Amino acid sequence: MRRLILLLAGALVAGNISAALADSHAEAAVKYRQAVMKAIGAHTGAIAAVVKGQVDYGDHVAHHAASLAEMGSITADIFPQGSGPDAYADTEATNAIWAKADEFQAAVDAFKNQSAKLAEVAQGGDMQATMAEFQNLGKTCGGCHKPFRAKK
Repeated sequence: MRRLILLLAGALVAGNISAALADSHAEAAVKYRQAVMKAIGAHTGAIAAVVKGQVDYGDHVAHHAASLAEMGSITADIFPQGSGPDAYADTEATNAIWAKADEFQAAVDAFKNQSAKLAEVAQGGDMQATMAEFQNLGKTCGGCHKPFRAKK
């Protein structure tokens, strides 16, 4: 009987540790995702400041565009299973990301492809063509945020 009690107590402790680890992994995944999204927002904001004429750093646009392309290449990876609002409440990601995985992947692929195209065009130095691609990039952001991000 004593062995049974010890075994059950051990299973209970292991279960609690396992749940705590799952929670900490979800929290870490969400915090990492939020950091990547903030980086995307920062590079997008920097390009927007140039486009709006708020700053005179047109020669920096290609660097920001290249960084966006790098972020685009990892975006699909930052939404692992178990990192949604059911696992960690402090996220704007909706369950639709995992429920409609094919649609979500298509939206992420659109961002990845457009950010790569923006980087390629920006490298050429044609500011008008770059700004057109930047506007197209903004559409891909909305194509993901509208269906897959909780409204603030």
